[in-house]
Amino acid sequence: MTGAASELCQRCGLCCDGSLFARAPLLPDEVAPLAARGLPATAAGLPQPCAALEGTRCSIYAARPASCRRYTCLLQAALAEGEVDLDEALAVVAEARARLAAGEAGEHLDRHFRGRSALR
Repeated sequence: MTGAASELCQRCGLCCDGSLFARAPLLPDEVAPLAARGLPATAAGLPQPCAALEGTRCSIYAARPASCRRYTCLLQAALAEGEVDLDEALAVVAEARARLAAGEAGEHLDRHFRGRSALR
């Protein structure tokens, strides 16, 4: 992940706050280490919003589960491919948050965030 893409990820958090997914799937060997950190990890996955999310940042980013590492939202991919710059991407995140607050984010989330490699 490039520096700008990583920065976007850490400043967004929509994939971890329950806006996009109900849970993050876990590999069998990920459950115990996450549970040892005090997270509600089970064989069914890690429920969202994620207990490791602090604001928009993942408190276990370096040790996040494989499904989280694999996930790339459409906006992050567009940033990595140079289709948008970081400021434009952050504006899309701000619009998504405003739409979520207004209860009208569905299509916007599908268009910009539901990624190429979904957590489901």
